[in-house]
Amino acid sequence: MGTFAIEMAVGSGHRVMSQLQQLGIRDATRLNGFSYLLDREIWVVDFSNEDLSSSRVGEIGGVISVEGQAEHIFYALPPMAEATEPGVELLTPDEIAAILAPVPDGNAPQNHPLGAPGLFAGHEVGREVFQRSNDWDDILDMIGAREAWRYNRGEDAVIGIIDSGMDMTRLHPSQSLGVWHEEAHGMTDEVGHGTMVTLSAVSKGEVNGFEGVAPEAKVIILKPAPTTKKIMGTHDLMRATDYMITYALETNRRVIVNNSWGLWGCKTLLMPCRIMITRAMIVADAMNLMLSVWAVGNNNLLGCEAPVNGWCMNTTPVSFSVGACNLDGVKHDYSSVGGQCYPLTPLVVGPTEGVIAWGDGYRDFLEQGSGSSAAAPLVSGALAILATEFPHLSNAELRAAIRASAIPLGADPQFSPGTGSGLLRIDRAIQAAPAASQHPTFAYERRFLAEVSTLVD
Repeated sequence: MGTFAIEMAVGSGHRVMSQLQQLGIRDATRLNGFSYLLDREIWVVDFSNEDLSSSRVGEIGGVISVEGQAEHIFYALPPMAEATEPGVELLTPDEIAAILAPVPDGNAPQNHPLGAPGLFAGHEVGREVFQRSNDWDDILDMIGAREAWRYNRGEDAVIGIIDSGMDMTRLHPSQSLGVWHEEAHGMTDEVGHGTMVTLSAVSKGEVNGFEGVAPEAKVIILKPAPTTKKIMGTHDLMRATDYMITYALETNRRVIVNNSWGLWGCKTLLMPCRIMITRAMIVADAMNLMLSVWAVGNNNLLGCEAPVNGWCMNTTPVSFSVGACNLDGVKHDYSSVGGQCYPLTPLVVGPTEGVIAWGDGYRDFLEQGSGSSAAAPLVSGALAILATEFPHLSNAELRAAIRASAIPLGADPQFSPGTGSGLLRIDRAIQAAPAASQHPTFAYERRFLAEVSTLVD
């Protein structure tokens, strides 16, 4: 089955779709939020014909652009300036397929349920081991969460979590604004990854025995349907993203969207982003509708040696990209360095190590800490606190506040490869927020979008 994201001229949808029907449509969804933001007709379409080419779809009158699928990567032309380096060409579809197969260690369902290496095996332990370990307490102390709680606990924030689902028994009923999934038997989390992410951000002590970073924030849980390889399917992934865009538009509420997932594979050649998703993210960000938080990725787990190996959507100019460090403030070896779409990534790192909440229990990850996936929700919770305290600040100002307040972990106080501006520190971010627009990274981000990025029309 081939999947394509298709951009059409406004008003041409009916005519284009009638012609696409002749190519063997299996499933099609109009993305209303995308369409509004991009002022186009945006559809995601599955075709029965696996050999159908994007060029064939692009020949239809009214079609402006087409993005095809290789697993859950989109590749598209023209290439973006920020996804290339001198002498480096874009990957071809065949090269993308070579990266994706064979699956690392041949065990995607168990170890890579979201296409993200670093969902390590760990050791199942009980709550008493979790409580004795002090690992989570140390994480909260390192990022200044308890000091930040003197101001608020994220009461007015909404966090959308696109992941593997949720064990809803571990979420307080007052916290859930809704769920989105395509399963007849309701929300589940077969691998535990989504539950770990959610609890790290918003856990309540009366339910789980510990507080998340923003325990009063509200959440929307989104579970895209996985493919046969247990990787989130492109069709549902775009629908989930569209759900969050539409929710923000309809409620006029800023949504912090946590994306602790990505791709595997060493990118010695750089892949283009999903152009439509990143374009929509930039427009939504400029409107302060959707603030996207991404795990930078764990490609170094595979021995990647390229200086730029962060996943592309995870490192767009408006993606709050998060790396991982250990409880000594040292970057984890697996945590990716550098961004394909934005050079200053990751923006910060979050500490993650030892015993953490996972699925329906607790798991000891020793020095692994479950990858950069576990670091991203620390920042999502931090942004929930900041957005509650400073609802008038723009997304760009919130990013700058966290950068300005981070504790440097490298030689450069502004940005060091692999650790960004340094260790997340929420209490310091609250102090830095009123003057965030004066921080150098605020101007740099705006200038990059205006002068360099080809994601902006």
